[in-house]
Amino acid sequence: MFTPQDNKELTEKYAIEHGGICGQACLAVITRNSIQSVLDLWKYQGLEFKGWSGWKQLRQYLEYRGYKVKQIRGTMHYDSKKLYIARVQWLGDGDKKDKPFYGWNHWSQATSYTHFIVIEKFKFFCNETGWGDFPIGLKKYLEANKGVITSYMEITPQQCANCGLNHMPNTKCSMQPESGIWNFRPMEGGNCE
Repeated sequence: MFTPQDNKELTEKYAIEHGGICGQACLAVITRNSIQSVLDLWKYQGLEFKGWSGWKQLRQYLEYRGYKVKQIRGTMHYDSKKLYIARVQWLGDGDKKDKPFYGWNHWSQATSYTHFIVIEKFKFFCNETGWGDFPIGLKKYLEANKGVITSYMEITPQQCANCGLNHMPNTKCSMQPESGIWNFRPMEGGNCE
């Protein structure tokens, strides 16, 4: 499984109370790039980063790169051929642990206690803990840290114009032309590397 080479360094550098680099780390895992590369393109796209990221910016980043993204609330219907970014809500100390504030006093307080993770094949990635097993390891992670998944983005592979197989953008395809326009990696098998 891919882990950005600068994950530890930038997770520590951007560690702040009620924020961090988890969204950009998720994007780095999905695009198979460094977090710094994600931050550079993030800035180029004019996306806002105040020490944390929102759903809208993550989606805009992926769509700009050519990914098909669908945001879903509620129960996850998992397909191992797709990638997911899940929004984890850390639960507050209040009595009401469900919507809309998940144990917090106000929506702004609740939103400052969130985290993003990637789910790929049968693993999940957290920039603070690395890769874990899905679904059992994720269940234990959420229980231990008092969190729930409230929504997620389903990221669908696109069909390679060269070989016809489903690939994720910005990965390598052995069928790419001399110009280097195509840049895919296969999701499963096939002729591409």
